Amino acid sequence: MSKAQMKFKWFTMVLLGILLLTMAVPALAEEPIKVGLITPLTGSVSTYGISVRNAIVMGVDQINEAGGINGREIKLIIFDDKGDATEAANITRRLIDRERVEVIMGPVITPCVLAASPIAQAAGVPLITPTGTGDTITSIGDMIFRAAYKDSFQGETMAQFARENLKLDSVSIIYDVGNDYSTGLMNSFRKKFEDLGGKVISVESYATNDNDFSAQLTSIAMRNPQGLFIPDYYSAAGPIMMQSRQMGMDIPFLGVDGWDSPELAKLAGGYEEGGYYVNHYSNEDQTASTQAFIAKYKEVYGSGPDAFAALGYDAILITQAALKEASSINHAAIKDAMGTVANVQAATGTINMDPEGTPVKSVVILQIQDGESVLVDKIDP
Repeated sequence: MSKAQMKFKWFTMVLLGILLLTMAVPALAEEPIKVGLITPLTGSVSTYGISVRNAIVMGVDQINEAGGINGREIKLIIFDDKGDATEAANITRRLIDRERVEVIMGPVITPCVLAASPIAQAAGVPLITPTGTGDTITSIGDMIFRAAYKDSFQGETMAQFARENLKLDSVSIIYDVGNDYSTGLMNSFRKKFEDLGGKVISVESYATNDNDFSAQLTSIAMRNPQGLFIPDYYSAAGPIMMQSRQMGMDIPFLGVDGWDSPELAKLAGGYEEGGYYVNHYSNEDQTASTQAFIAKYKEVYGSGPDAFAALGYDAILITQAALKEASSINHAAIKDAMGTVANVQAATGTINMDPEGTPVKSVVILQIQDGESVLVDKIDP
């Protein structure tokens, strides 16, 4: 073979390779849809963030295994905000400016959501918090959504349960004055309880990260209430319960979704027993979609999911439905679709988004019995 023939053969092979490569490109999956997740994997509320992360990762894996969304896989980009509002804001900026995500999921706790949401709104990037319950979250703008109910709803629900089911005439409240979540719950519970004819005979406050509540609890004990409402995360609620019982206060504890953590029993020293709290779901709920989620989570992680995992799973299902409906990665189209999501069979039940970006769904009351959270009431919307 002459040099000219060899050169021609080599040139032909190169052209053929380029042609084959070009032909193969359409067969490959399209560019993935980038979704950012902001969640506390370390810090004082890390159990929440780990549960949310686990459920969303599981949900994304299921979506991708089933062919993705409109033929495109989801690429999940995860950052740890440590439960810190400033960190959450910085991560939001990075997800928008550097990672170029199409949707942001998270943050998890209300103070962090309130720090991140204005940034996402200003940039026109849809944000859905799986678990943020602060009433003002979705009023930040039309790009902001959630998979959880509002604080006012759960505060009112617990007040009604305390008054009508437990027949309590008087209660005291102890709350974190520096936390929007705790403050909002205190206000909604107090108003509803008093509207129903009950008396809030004392309200005591403390600062975030306090661990000695003896002065406040001494004041409460002197008023002799029939119940104590503790609207805070497990990290504060546990020590409050322990110190209350050690002071001889033998009254029902009333609480909120922030109690839902395996760390509560460790911090409360077993004194959480008998307490009641509002939550987003119960593993006793026999709804088919709820039981399917629980079974899959146990299969993947080897343990049962908590409510934060359930809400994380709900959030990815809401996002999936919106992305399918939008049929594009245009932020405005995704936003419009997310605001009209309906009939999603999710971990906490059937989800229909209301016009302001909050789901309409059931709420449960749980009681801690022998270390387990037992379903005592379910309130449908």
